[in-house]
Amino acid sequence: MVDWGSRLAGVDVYGVEGFYIPYFYALSDQIGANISGFLFFRRKEGPLPETLRRYFTDPVMVASLTVILIVPLGLFCARVAGFSPTTQTFTALETIAANLCWLPPLIGWIAERQRSEQNER
Repeated sequence: MVDWGSRLAGVDVYGVEGFYIPYFYALSDQIGANISGFLFFRRKEGPLPETLRRYFTDPVMVASLTVILIVPLGLFCARVAGFSPTTQTFTALETIAANLCWLPPLIGWIAERQRSEQNER
């Protein structure tokens, strides 16, 4: 839908202005998970200031937000530098590079291991 809608609107999906398309392909689940995490904290913590405190001290949520904010910048820079996904292989490579959904769980796993090690001492 994003690709089709962009083409219909006259966006050059292979050019710099189409940098956002792989972002939505690769990170739609990441964005949804981040919103769900925020809503989970909202239900658990109650007031917005407490929710935000909990959200911004949770390593998984911070990593997720960082991925959501950094990936479009990387995609834009790659397009400005001349990268163009004119083949299916290039399109796949661009989407794979943008898909950093594995990073927040890895950060969570590392944080949990560190917490466990501290508790053992």
